[in-house]
Amino acid sequence: MLKGSKHLRIAGMLEIVIGVLMLLFTWTLVGAGDFSAVLNEGAASNALMSIVILYGFHIFEILAGIIGIVCANKKSALTLVLGLALFFINLWEFFSYGTDVMQIVMHAITLIVPYYYLHNAYRNFKG
Repeated sequence: MLKGSKHLRIAGMLEIVIGVLMLLFTWTLVGAGDFSAVLNEGAASNALMSIVILYGFHIFEILAGIIGIVCANKKSALTLVLGLALFFINLWEFFSYGTDVMQIVMHAITLIVPYYYLHNAYRNFKG
């Protein structure tokens, strides 16, 4: 058994849970409406693209979590690359959306799970 396999499974499960919860949060925040009416307006189109990017990122989190669980017993460069991507995307989010103390604290906490994933993917890859 590799050094980080148990913890990579845990980190993968956490990524799946976070991804699903954030998808549900985004879904309820935006609403389950039809977006075809807003495609013709400039600001609404930009907002729609932001929502699509959010959905895409959270789907990526879920897929990375699944791949982390599946590859937990292997030396996998894929989990290492996914861990790097998760960490740097969350790090970018931390620096770009930090306008008040609550947001800074929230985004700092959200960096913990991607770091945990990356750290254990590296431990598996290394040893």
